[in-house]
Amino acid sequence: MLNTAETKTVPLGEKIAAKRAGRLATTPESAKGLFIAAWGGNCSPRQAIKAQCLECQGFDRSSITGCICWACPLWAYRPFQNKEE
Repeated sequence: MLNTAETKTVPLGEKIAAKRAGRLATTPESAKGLFIAAWGGNCSPRQAIKAQCLECQGFDRSSITGCICWACPLWAYRPFQNKEE
């Protein structure tokens, strides 16, 4: 039988903080503020979409412009679109 110390679960807030810290460690300095604002609920929906697109495309702005992930629910709202679209 397991004792209660072995079955103790980590609070969700701590799990989220750990995941975010890990993600932030691999985020370029230029985007860290945007991610911190998004996680804190201190940004617009457009800025949150920008953060998602930047991460998805490896923090390469030109890749977002030419994104061909048409099935993505955020594709029509992605930042840095060409005017011709």
